[in-house]
Amino acid sequence: MWLSVNEKELKEFFEGLKKLVWNNDGPKPAEENRRSCPVEPEIRQVLLRYLNQDVEIGTEAGSIAGVLQAVGADYVQLLEAGGSVVILSFTQINFVQSV
Repeated sequence: MWLSVNEKELKEFFEGLKKLVWNNDGPKPAEENRRSCPVEPEIRQVLLRYLNQDVEIGTEAGSIAGVLQAVGADYVQLLEAGGSVVILSFTQINFVQSV
């Protein structure tokens, strides 16, 4: 199947899609994360205590258990028992506890 597309129309389509996704304000995800999680440094300090330990992290979608492999500036990386790597933003974390 062949599809012929006008480059200008395609560009306009994706610009419109981008405006819909970003609410016409342009991309500002890092700024939004800072506003929605004002205690990042505090939660980061708590998470650093659990580095390389088995933990359970609670989110709105449920709990995730595994080894806390990394704590970034605004995220954590968890290795689940099945071998899956999960990366969570601090804004997604409701609680953390040792397992």
